Amino acid sequence: MRTTAQRSVGSALARLFVYYLSGRIAETQWRQLSRLLDARTTTPEEREALAAFVSDLLQERQAELRIPRLKEFRELLATARMAV
Repeated sequence: MRTTAQRSVGSALARLFVYYLSGRIAETQWRQLSRLLDARTTTPEEREALAAFVSDLLQERQAELRIPRLKEFRELLATARMAV
């Protein structure tokens, strides 16, 4: 049986918003991330996966956040979609 970890803060999108409000995500990074999340070609599952990835990155590594450009993101999605 497959199990998943429980998260106490809610969805990954909500955690990202909390990071933004607390200043861990800068305004320019938030705008770039919003473009990726709001892209017409991004599915709800892909949005949640991207949000979880970025949120986990900030939580685990507390590293500087570097958001890919929209073209790079589309290429990554295309590669991921071919693998599925």
